[in-house]
Amino acid sequence: MPRKPGKPNTYNRIIDISLQLFNEEGERNISTNHISQRLRISPGNLYYHFRNKDEIIVQLFQRYSNKLLDYIRQTDLPDSMAKMGEYLQGVYDILWEYRFLFSDVNTLLVRSKQLLGEHNEFTHVKISPLLVKIFIELRDKGIIEADDEALRELGLNVWLLTKYWLDFDNSQHIGCWDENAKRRGIYQTMSLIRGFVSKEHYPNYCELMAQYRS
Repeated sequence: MPRKPGKPNTYNRIIDISLQLFNEEGERNISTNHISQRLRISPGNLYYHFRNKDEIIVQLFQRYSNKLLDYIRQTDLPDSMAKMGEYLQGVYDILWEYRFLFSDVNTLLVRSKQLLGEHNEFTHVKISPLLVKIFIELRDKGIIEADDEALRELGLNVWLLTKYWLDFDNSQHIGCWDENAKRRGIYQTMSLIRGFVSKEHYPNYCELMAQYRS
C-alpha cells in the first residue's frame, strides 16, 4: 500500500502529473523518473509516497472508479431519449479523463494483483449491478421495453463496449485521435439499445442517433 503523504500536496501532485503523462505519452513510456523530473522532485521523494509506478496506477484507478460511480449515482437518469446523449456524455468525459487505463488494461491487470482485485470488485460488485438497476429504471420510465434477463445481458454488453471503446477507437484513428472518440462511443453505446426502445420514444431515438452518427 502507498505510504501516507508527509506533505499533502506532493502526494496528490504525483497522482495528477502521472495521469497527465500516462495520457499524453502512454503508461508504458513513462517511468517514475519521468514523473519525478516533471515534478522537479527527487526520485527518493516520490518513493516516499509510492514504492513503484503500479501503486500510482492503483490510486488513479480508484479515483476513476469513484468518480464514475459518483456520477452514475448522483446524476438523474434521463426521462426522455433526447436527454440520453447528455447523460452518456458525462460517462465518456470520465472515461476520456482516465483514458490511459483502457489502452492496455489486461497488461496492467496481469502486472498488479492489487489492481486486478480493485478492478474485479468494481466490475462485478459495483458497476454491473448498478447498470442493470439503471436499465430497470429506464424500463419503468417507459423508455425501453425488455424482460429482466434481457436487461442483465444489455447491462453487460454496454459495460463491455464502454470499457474497451477508447482502446478500439484509438486503433482506428492512429495519429489523429481526439475527443471525437467520445461522440463515436456514445453512438455505439446507444446502438445497443436500438431493439429495446419503446415505440413512443423511437422517433426521438432516431433523431439522437443522427446527431452522433459519424
